[in-house]
Amino acid sequence: MICLSRNEQGAELLSSYLAKTLDAARTAELDRHIRECADCRGLAMVWERLDEFAVPEVTPGFDARLYARIAREEARVLGWRKWLWRPVAPLAAAAAVVAAVLIVHPFGSPDAAKQASKTEIEQVAQAVDDLDLLTPIDR
Repeated sequence: MICLSRNEQGAELLSSYLAKTLDAARTAELDRHIRECADCRGLAMVWERLDEFAVPEVTPGFDARLYARIAREEARVLGWRKWLWRPVAPLAAAAAVVAAVLIVHPFGSPDAAKQASKTEIEQVAQAVDDLDLLTPIDR
């Protein structure tokens, strides 16, 4: 017998055992195992105790109160969302305008761009000269 607490189908097997839907041979095998295994005996006792649990009666109007509370909570959350998302559209429009302006007219003057490209050209020329010094002379 495979221990119920170590078997993948242990919960299903225990449920069928307690519902008395197993065949006689399997039931006898489980009876014997539950008497011998403390873990499975504890599991069986807990499941049997669950069957003894008395479920309280649902009070009249429970559904109506529940749905009313859900509606109040949704309204409260939607109120926060409206308050939070209300300024998003104008902020998004302003960000789009700023991005468009920065794309069309980047920071700095055209002279700064020319100076930057001149510096890059000088750096590339210096790197080529350095490479020439590092290459072997006898080719």
